Amino acid sequence: MNKQEILNYLKLIESELTDAYNVTPDTSENSDTLYYIDNTKDLVNELATNIEEEQEEPIPHEDLYKEKELKHFADGEGRLKGRN
Repeated sequence: MNKQEILNYLKLIESELTDAYNVTPDTSENSDTLYYIDNTKDLVNELATNIEEEQEEPIPHEDLYKEKELKHFADGEGRLKGRN
């Protein structure tokens, strides 16, 4: 399955969720149902947008590498145990 086929399925799912939302009576008994349908529709839309944009992997900031090196170099145990 390619990217375009996945996006087509997601658009179909979003359309079906819209239909489900629109045919559900707006009563106090259905308020949770409407909320979940709407929330699911938003999640499907967000997923489709993320797939369309092909976001790149985030690049860790150089400070993260320095932090890992410092933790590996000295974890503070010597100071706590009196080995300065």
